[in-house]
Amino acid sequence: MTHPRRPVYDLTVNRRGFCAAGMAALVRLQAAETPARPRVIAADRNTRDLRNSQLFLDDTWIEDTTRLKRMWNSAEILPEPVLRPEAPWEGTQIVMYGSVFKLNDEWRMYYGTYNPPQPSLFCLATSDDGIHWIRPKLNLVNFRGSKANNILWAPEAGEKQDCPTVCHDPQDAAAPFKMMYYASHGSQTAGEYVAFSKDGIVWKPQSLPVLTNTGDRTNLMGTRDRAGKFVAYLRHRDMMKIYGARCVWRSESSDFLKWTDPELILRQDLLDDANTELYGMTGFPYADLYLGMVERWRDNPDVIEVQLAWSHDGKQWQRPLERGAFISASFPWNKAWNTCASNAPIQIGNELLIYFGGRSGAHGKEFPRSYGAIGLATIVADRFAAIQADFVEGRLITRSMRWPGGDLVLNCSNTRYPEAHPNSKGGNIRVEIWDADQRPIPEFSGENGAEHNVISPQSGQSKPRPVRWRGDRSLRELTGRTIRPVFFLRDARLFSFRAL
Repeated sequence: MTHPRRPVYDLTVNRRGFCAAGMAALVRLQAAETPARPRVIAADRNTRDLRNSQLFLDDTWIEDTTRLKRMWNSAEILPEPVLRPEAPWEGTQIVMYGSVFKLNDEWRMYYGTYNPPQPSLFCLATSDDGIHWIRPKLNLVNFRGSKANNILWAPEAGEKQDCPTVCHDPQDAAAPFKMMYYASHGSQTAGEYVAFSKDGIVWKPQSLPVLTNTGDRTNLMGTRDRAGKFVAYLRHRDMMKIYGARCVWRSESSDFLKWTDPELILRQDLLDDANTELYGMTGFPYADLYLGMVERWRDNPDVIEVQLAWSHDGKQWQRPLERGAFISASFPWNKAWNTCASNAPIQIGNELLIYFGGRSGAHGKEFPRSYGAIGLATIVADRFAAIQADFVEGRLITRSMRWPGGDLVLNCSNTRYPEAHPNSKGGNIRVEIWDADQRPIPEFSGENGAEHNVISPQSGQSKPRPVRWRGDRSLRELTGRTIRPVFFLRDARLFSFRAL
C-alpha cells in the first residue's frame, strides 16, 4: 500500500497537494450572554424512549424530592497508562487527540505524537482486550529508513496539524471511516480538513478545507448523531476576540463535505473560576441523550481536567452546578493535561471504558519536563450522578410517564457506604407506583410496595434484576397507563431507571 503524502524530514510518503486558493466563508458569530447560573433544560418527556436508561443528571423526571441530594461521581483512573511512548518516533509524548473503537474482536486506538519542534504523527495501536496494546507494522511511512512502524499519517513540510479524530460510519460501505483535523500550511488556507478510508488505514484526503473559520483543537463525534448528522466540536478562530477565552463550538454536516458555520455551545460562566477556559470537548450519544467530556482549563495552576456535560438535543448543553472533575489530574503522568478520546466509552459488561491522554507538563513545558501517555478511566454504566439518601428516608416522586410495557429496572445501590464492599448493604430501596394525579395505586403501593434491595452491579455484570411487587407483580400489568414511580431511599443511591 502507498500513502499519499510528501516527505517530512526523513518521512518519505507523498500525501497530497493543497490548492493555493482557500474557500471563502462568512463568519456568523452567536454571542449570546451566558447566564450567571446554568439554565435547567428539561427534556420533553413525551419524546423519551423509556426503554433507554433515564439518568438523573437534571430534573427532567423529578416532580418532587424530600431528604435527598444529587451526588456527582468521578471516573476511576487506572494508576498506570495503557500505552506509553516507547517507539523512537513517539519521543516523550503521545497524546489522545484521537479515537478508540472496538470493531468486532479488534480494538483500534488512533492517537498522535507531540514533540515540538518535530511534526506530530498520526499512529495506530491495536488490542485484543483494550488493556494490552501493540503497534502493528503498517509499512506506510518511512521513518529513519524503515517503514516497519505504526505511523498512519505524517504532515508534509511546513504543515502543522491538530491530531485527527475519526468517525466510524458503517452505513457507508465505500468509506466507513472518516477523519477530520485542523491544519495550517503557511501561505495556504488554514482550517478543517477531512479524509475518507475504506479500511481505516489508507486514507484519501480532500485538498480543500471544509471550514476556514475555525481554530485548532477539533473533536469529531465517533458516530453519526441521532439525526444522522456528522458532528464536530471545535473552536472558532475569533473566539479570543469575542470572549477573551477558549470555548466550545459545534458544526454539523449531512455529507461530511458541507459543514455548518460553527455555533457556540459552551463557555465559562460565573460558577467557574475566573481563570477558567473551556479548552475543548468530545461529545457522543449515550442512553437517549448526549454526554460530553469537557476539557476544563484553569490557568492558575496551569491544569486541564475533564468535566462532564450533557445535552438532550445535542445543541443546548449543561454542566453540573458542582464543578468537580470527572477525570482528574491524579498521577504524575497526568498531573497537568487530560483529554478524552472523541468517541463514546466502550462498554464491557457493566463497565464503561474511557480512554484519555495525560501529560505531566502543561503549556510551554516540553522536553525534558513533559511526558505524555494514554490512560484508561472506568465507571459503572449510568453512574454519572446519583439521587442519594442518608440515614433518614428520602422520597423521589417522578413526573408522569406513559409506561411502554416491560419490567421496571433500576440502576441503584443500597450499600450504606459508597466505597464499601458491594455486598455490605445496610440501606433500603422501596418502590411504589402512583397515578398521574399522585394517588397511590393500591396493588403497587403501601404494604404492597416493592422492596428492591440488590447487590451493587460490578464490572462484568450486565443483566439487571427487575423490580417485583407483592405476589410477583410486574409493571407489565400497567402497560399503556400513565403512572409515576415513587422511590423511597435510605442509605441508598438511585442512578437511572428504564423499561425492559
